[in-house]
Amino acid sequence: MKTNYDVVVIGAGSGGLTAAVGLSKLGKSVLLVEREHLGGECTNSGCIPSKALLHHAKTYHTAVSISGTNGNTENFRRNALLYVRSKIADILKHETPEHFKDIGIDVVMGEAVFVNKNTVTVNDTTYTFKKAVIATGSSPRMIDVPGLDSDKILTNQNLFTLDTIPARTLIVGAGPIGLEMGQALAMLGSTVTILDNGPTFAKLEDMALQPIIKKSFTDLGITIIQNATLTHFDETTAIVSTRDSDTERTIPFDKVLVAIGRVPNLPQGLATAKIAVTESGIVVNQNYRTSNRRVYALGDVADKFKFTHTADNAARGVVTHITSRSLLRVKQCSVPKVTYTAPEIAQVGLSQFEAEEMFGEQSIFRIEVPFSNIDRAVTDNTTDGLLVVLVRRLSGQILGAHIVGQQAGEILAVFSVAIDNKLSLWKLRRTIYAYPTYALVIKKAGDVFFATQIKHLRSDILSILKNILPKIIVAGIWISLLLYVWQLKVDSGQTFSELSLAIFNFITGTMWGPVIYILIYTFRPIIFFPASALTILSGIFFGLWGFVYTLIGANLSAMVAHGIGQFFSVAQHKLPKILQNISGPLRTNPFMTILTMHLTFMPFDAVNYAAGIFRAPFLKHAAATLVGTILGTFTFVSIGASLDVEEFMKNGITADVIDGSFIALSAIIFIVSLVIAKRISKP
Repeated sequence: MKTNYDVVVIGAGSGGLTAAVGLSKLGKSVLLVEREHLGGECTNSGCIPSKALLHHAKTYHTAVSISGTNGNTENFRRNALLYVRSKIADILKHETPEHFKDIGIDVVMGEAVFVNKNTVTVNDTTYTFKKAVIATGSSPRMIDVPGLDSDKILTNQNLFTLDTIPARTLIVGAGPIGLEMGQALAMLGSTVTILDNGPTFAKLEDMALQPIIKKSFTDLGITIIQNATLTHFDETTAIVSTRDSDTERTIPFDKVLVAIGRVPNLPQGLATAKIAVTESGIVVNQNYRTSNRRVYALGDVADKFKFTHTADNAARGVVTHITSRSLLRVKQCSVPKVTYTAPEIAQVGLSQFEAEEMFGEQSIFRIEVPFSNIDRAVTDNTTDGLLVVLVRRLSGQILGAHIVGQQAGEILAVFSVAIDNKLSLWKLRRTIYAYPTYALVIKKAGDVFFATQIKHLRSDILSILKNILPKIIVAGIWISLLLYVWQLKVDSGQTFSELSLAIFNFITGTMWGPVIYILIYTFRPIIFFPASALTILSGIFFGLWGFVYTLIGANLSAMVAHGIGQFFSVAQHKLPKILQNISGPLRTNPFMTILTMHLTFMPFDAVNYAAGIFRAPFLKHAAATLVGTILGTFTFVSIGASLDVEEFMKNGITADVIDGSFIALSAIIFIVSLVIAKRISKP
């Protein structure tokens, strides 16, 4: 076998296989390295076996619900784990070294160890690469509680190797694995207890879905203990304390299924290969490239979302990035999440909290459609479902969808497409859906949105007009000024240069010049004329006297901006990022915060608007502005004063136009201002 490859892919799970196959099809020589078994966690101990067990359990539960327990149903129940292993085998038929060899991929079983930036060793053989993809997945996070025998611990990695369903199962953790396996085992006859360390069951789901989910579990006889902490184990009993009770509970069990999260499987030699890592996994950028530019990492070992479909999507993006020589970036998409319980739980996009944080509570509608309104759910007797859609007012932009109910995962796909392609709920409402299908719940949501929006249409339009009115006024003022200057030029018969010189002579040659300048500076925030540009102009017009005039105008304009900020105060999420970052300090220590921002030359108007928006005390704002603008004003006035206008008008830009001493002075003041700001900002 060769030892030099275009790409070495480490890990043969979902992400690794997608990357290896994709790169091979595009003409790259690929080595696939797998430590344990081809197919990875998903095929062998994750998605495939868990869904097979759920299917078998739901089938058995339905049969027993209809006809009761008999010899046939009991035999079916006992064969649950055999059925699971048969489905694993069916899929693994297509994931063999021979199969991958046929499509041009070399496979080596063993552990890859990085020995430098472009080399790994596997089974004492050294392989070099141009690019590498790390897709080594994750492992179950374990608990450390006194008294628990290792032979009683189950994880997803050994659950499906059992011969029989445990009579009593204690599940630690109420995430997707805990919920799915808890329900499956309960349906197959196990007495199940779920320990959740938080106060809310299914805490990751929308608040309206949580009661439906909890009821589906308690109806199966599953015991749910909230705010639970495992104290210790005593042979076949677990001692559990809860934060809302002084007494401990004793839970009998035969097996303990640990489902409290995942930890990344990190290859050896990452430090040698200059690949940065944290406790969460390998550090990557938006293109899944590590700190070693030759190496990518994707899937559970690097990604926040530890799903098979996100690993697959990341791998497709990495294939594109590698084969395009980094020209094409990895496209970030919305991430759908489905828990395959009965009823199914599905979610994509933003939660209620996230949507309100990003757009404001008053900017979104929350649309709820119970499955009892869907005829197909009525015919199938599956009305215990609910769709929640979070949508922008007026535009109908879909921000998030949360579903519990039959076929929730399939319905969710429409919302994923809508979010990624910016299809509004208006458009989804106009789509024809086959009748009777569960997908009609989407059209029902569109109808509810339509009725809700019509009801609030007048207030929403008025709100938009209020938001854009300042922009219209500012645009009108600017257009009027430009038209006035143009008319002045036409009437006088002068060129723009001649007109500019006339204005310059008027401002500098009369007592009204400074007064006009101060008035313009004072009301400048209304038309958003840049403060720094006007300050430089004062140096051009008045020399260093411009410092006095500007200081007066700047402080008056700061008061005007403060008032504007108060009048148009809006929710924090609507503000520019620069304002969002300073909201906390402005509220807790307004004087020092405003002073420091002025000394560090942050945008003058942004600081003053922010002071008004966050309602900083007027006197503290005025005092901080007076002190904080002295150095900045002198800096920009010096820049303007360095320009010899008459020389510029006569000969254009020459060496004699700029006085270097003024530029040096402004640079010194600038540095001094930053030093002072740094000193006073220290705690």
